[in-house]
Amino acid sequence: MFMNRLPLLAIAALLVLPACTEVSADPSDPAHRLPPAVADAPRAAAWTDPGPTVDLPPNELGEVMVLEYHRLGEDEGPWVRRPENFRRDLERLYEAGYRPVTVRQLVRGEIDLPAGTTPVAFTFDDSTLGQFYLTEDGEVDPHSMVGMWDAFREEHPAWAGGATWCILPGADHPSNFFGEQPSREVPRAEREARIQRKVDHLVEGGHELCNHTMWHARLDRYDDAFVQDQIGAGQDSILAYAPEGYEITTFSLPFGIWPANRELAWSGRYRDGKRFAYEAVLEVTGGPNPSPFHRDFDGRSVKRVIVAPGALERQMERYDREPGLRFVSDGDPTTVAIPAGAADRVSATRRGERRVVEVGRAEFAP
Repeated sequence: MFMNRLPLLAIAALLVLPACTEVSADPSDPAHRLPPAVADAPRAAAWTDPGPTVDLPPNELGEVMVLEYHRLGEDEGPWVRRPENFRRDLERLYEAGYRPVTVRQLVRGEIDLPAGTTPVAFTFDDSTLGQFYLTEDGEVDPHSMVGMWDAFREEHPAWAGGATWCILPGADHPSNFFGEQPSREVPRAEREARIQRKVDHLVEGGHELCNHTMWHARLDRYDDAFVQDQIGAGQDSILAYAPEGYEITTFSLPFGIWPANRELAWSGRYRDGKRFAYEAVLEVTGGPNPSPFHRDFDGRSVKRVIVAPGALERQMERYDREPGLRFVSDGDPTTVAIPAGAADRVSATRRGERRVVEVGRAEFAP
């Protein structure tokens, strides 16, 4: 996980609450939206084939998992996933009615999924080689995580969403921007062309680009100026390859460690007054999150489930035992479907202009 520094949401009752969210130009505001051309891939308005779903009442106050991956490898552990197990993760989640959303979509409550499905956010930290590499002719290697994701989506069109990729632009190999070789061993023009190919593929595929700092520094060990520069420089280095107008709205804490000045993880200034502002800050662990419509949801402290051996299986088994804990979509992105009697748990601000609809049974109230 450590990287060294380089020198560079059956209607039974209806409750309509007054809308209170306005669109803001401030990227740190949850109501803010990206320009359509560079937003994450839109969710399908009509699902001709939603794939496997669950026979549960809608519950858009239920929990959502944000999964955390790092590397591919044979020696599986907290930071390493075997390729066959990563493929099995996709299959297991799909068959159990889960569908991918990006962290940005989750934090904004942009959950447009078929009825009977559950959002799950995949995050990939450290931009390691096994996550994304290209063949010699510049095509996506099918053995990388991106390659396996693409193949799975082609076989299962209902797996339509993207993931969130938290990039280290200036770490040592193999985390130097999905680097296939140490940077110094590859001509600059070739290296930059391959990075551009990868970033284009991710953005065009509806994935989200996330900042993980420049080279994975422990932010608690540095002063405010360095912290802001480390975050800002990482953002600039990613945006150099992103489409014009793209905004990075998610930041992943290196080691899950906060800077001494905690607010600098989501907002700061660097290099001649340039500004960064994040809607989501990713912790390194902590388990599932409340629904983004729940009053307890905190986009500036998004918990994650590290996909260590057995961890994902145990969490899914927990939802099998206690199905009322799980977020289940009603298929309508303009409503927040909640269990009977749970209206007081809905965040009036975070639900925005969505109608709140009481459905299902009170025991499903999280």
